[in-house]
Amino acid sequence: MANHGQAYGLSAELQEKRESGYDKGLEDEAKAWIESKTGSSIGDFHADLKDGVILCNLANAVQPGSIKKINKMKMPFMQMENIGFFLDVVASSGVNDSDKFRTVDLYEAKNMNQVVQCIHAYARAIGEPITSRG
Repeated sequence: MANHGQAYGLSAELQEKRESGYDKGLEDEAKAWIESKTGSSIGDFHADLKDGVILCNLANAVQPGSIKKINKMKMPFMQMENIGFFLDVVASSGVNDSDKFRTVDLYEAKNMNQVVQCIHAYARAIGEPITSRG
């Protein structure tokens, strides 16, 4: 997927609406859970997850061997393939389609709300719900 640049018109309005509802607290909870499962340190949530490597490591930490090949090269299609591998594991764990994100949601930061929601749903699906603030 190529980066499509700045959105205009209705697309810009929808993007702004998604971003205005972004809950940094939920992101922080997801980040802490991923770090605890993988031993990875996450600084910038989008930048550090964008290549899919940490997400693949998360899937393998939860279910060893669930992702056989993790692409380490920085070629966009390989990074997106890693994200796809993670999403396949999420789907097989029983996460509802409505809770999953699309590759572009993460890779291009189109809908980071959905990414955070998916990680929380994945944790619930494997029986490890992420602590929520009341």
